Amino acid sequence: MRPLTVLFLLCLGASRRQYFAVDAGPLDSPSFLTDEDFRNAEGVDTSKPMKVILNDQHFHRKRVRRGSVVSFETDKWPNGRVPYVLSSQYTQQQRAVLARSMAAYSAKTCIRFVPKESRDKDYIVIQKLDGCYADFARVGGRQQVSLADECIDYATIIHELMHVIGFIHEHQRDDRDQFVKIIWKNVIDGANADFDKISSQGLSNFGEGYDYFSIMHYESTEGSKNGKNTIESKRPGFTALMGKSTDFTRGDLNRINKAYQCFRGTRRHRQRMN
Repeated sequence: MRPLTVLFLLCLGASRRQYFAVDAGPLDSPSFLTDEDFRNAEGVDTSKPMKVILNDQHFHRKRVRRGSVVSFETDKWPNGRVPYVLSSQYTQQQRAVLARSMAAYSAKTCIRFVPKESRDKDYIVIQKLDGCYADFARVGGRQQVSLADECIDYATIIHELMHVIGFIHEHQRDDRDQFVKIIWKNVIDGANADFDKISSQGLSNFGEGYDYFSIMHYESTEGSKNGKNTIESKRPGFTALMGKSTDFTRGDLNRINKAYQCFRGTRRHRQRMN
């Protein structure tokens, strides 16, 4: 495991997750998705927009960022392979939604969420904890993904798993001021960190422009204390459309595939490794 330096979490206050790593403890009967889960996934509704939850990306390194996706190889999951362990708390229907979300990554990118094997030292644990959140990128060792009952829909899981593979929120890009305006007076107390720009080394946009429709973009009233906009587009007509995506956008997929070199060497580079 790589050494854990300063742990930086976006925090809403003392009642929320704090500025230190929390071990959620042993899993209750850890499990993995089955062939039946993936068959059931075919009937999952993928038309609902995500339920964006504040404070859902956890940073285990304090560093300066420039971009929206990890570019350091040490922060990426080798060969796009992400080992996972799943809590047994999930119902059959919830497992189907999880399966549909993971299958979408395999179908459209070279990212593969695979059952953890004994040789895997770096892996994610998916549990029902206190909301929807995920550790950002590959930290090393056991990493946490919390998907409580309110988080189990296709788009929300896609969003949280994008944090796992190294994506920040689109509206927190360091160049965002060219594209959106944050209305700070409307942001609820304690939520400023969810709207701060994340400026640093180790991230890249991989040549992709700002994506108002990204699955990683907040909607215009997210985190509002009065129902008014907290984010407004500088492009006319786009404010009401932000945060409404139900799936990856073309820009999301382009960045994943470029970051993980999914088409390097062969047409379907994603099939090359087991």
